[in-house]
Amino acid sequence: MTTANHRICPKCKTSEFQNRSLVMMLNECCHPLCQNCVENLFARNVAPCPYEGCGKMLKRSGFWTQQEDDFATLREFNDYLERVEEIVFRLVNELKVEETEQEMHTFKEEFAEAIERNRRRPTKDDLWVKAMLDEEMARRSKVQEDNSERRDRSGSVKFNPKAIIEELRSSDLPAEVVLDRQRKKRIEQEMADKEEMIRRKRDKQEEKLRAKERATFGVIRPSGKPYYHSQPTLFLNGPPVPGDEELERSGCLQFVRQAPPSSVAGGYLARIGCTRAILEAHADLLNSL
Repeated sequence: MTTANHRICPKCKTSEFQNRSLVMMLNECCHPLCQNCVENLFARNVAPCPYEGCGKMLKRSGFWTQQEDDFATLREFNDYLERVEEIVFRLVNELKVEETEQEMHTFKEEFAEAIERNRRRPTKDDLWVKAMLDEEMARRSKVQEDNSERRDRSGSVKFNPKAIIEELRSSDLPAEVVLDRQRKKRIEQEMADKEEMIRRKRDKQEEKLRAKERATFGVIRPSGKPYYHSQPTLFLNGPPVPGDEELERSGCLQFVRQAPPSSVAGGYLARIGCTRAILEAHADLLNSL
């Protein structure tokens, strides 16, 4: 623990400031780790404790934590998180270690069923990954169906001279009618190909947008052009307000109480109050003219 405001994993040094969804967990030997470290270090369910000088063999099921769904109100969940932070702080700084270990042991026995249920229940990240995979599988299936349908349609209207000759030989229709019907089919196929090309471009653009959304995991996302400040236009409907230099030359500031050092440190100056008073006095003076 480096600060009281942000939780931090002693192993990977990831803080709550860097990862807003940071989840801290405690193992049987009372050493705290974040959920990502637990998943990476205990991928085979059994591994030694990564803390130097410990080396105790641990099971992944020995780590426990609770989620927001386990509490009736958000306040109770926040109280639980604060309690976990306090336990981690004690263990890291070796304060009341025996008392803290006893509290952890009591908690583990009391909430053994909830701990096991949370271990097996998928997290929000797991559900998000599953939703992305399902969406990708559905998209690929749709693309395969469209490609198959397009191939079937293209094969059915493909120009076939032998078929035309056979139709002319076996049919009583004039040759102009048969050829005109074939030309119509070819025109319809060309229109369908153009629509298919437009649809492909649209699908590619949508896929690029989805890829951008999936690839951005930071707290701050790009949201267009940088902000550019432009001075707003003030419709005073009265005489213009003098500027800072004009206020000093006119001597108006000598009748204004000077700002104390504490106010100056916050950015307040005497001319700000003077300018505001003149602005309020000049506003809407020309309404009656």
